Amino acid sequence: MAETLGSIIDKLIIKRIRLHHLEKMPSSAKIKQAIRLVNQQIEDYSAEIEAFVKKAVKGKVVIKEPKIKLYKNPPSALNLKKIGKLGKLIDLLAKINTRQWGLEDQIREKGIAYKKIAGLKKEIDLSNKDRNDSIDRIDEVLEKQIKQCRK
Repeated sequence: MAETLGSIIDKLIIKRIRLHHLEKMPSSAKIKQAIRLVNQQIEDYSAEIEAFVKKAVKGKVVIKEPKIKLYKNPPSALNLKKIGKLGKLIDLLAKINTRQWGLEDQIREKGIAYKKIAGLKKEIDLSNKDRNDSIDRIDEVLEKQIKQCRK
């Protein structure tokens, strides 16, 4: 699968969350090295986003890939079709990723009951669906906006 704007933005957001957590850790040579690496990755993804948008405007990349979704989960409570602004979608994706990171951290806590893990896993699955749907919606909105600019 080729990268899309949504997938690159998703990776950038995850790196930003990772950086936030690294910066809260006690400083050490290993942590400082990890922070430098993540900062470089953030710069790389930011540059990749800029290059992607330029290529998309020129019609040189596939903006949105067709996907077959076979989710067995209930439909999302998010009404993504009503969100037509890239900034709002990116903000929503950041919130979803931040929430999901927190859920995954809870699962890794020592002594957590199996029943609690099962409930958290269900929440993570639903959150991941929302995450993927948000990524797809970012790509749809970009494609629509570029088509409107070309008219």
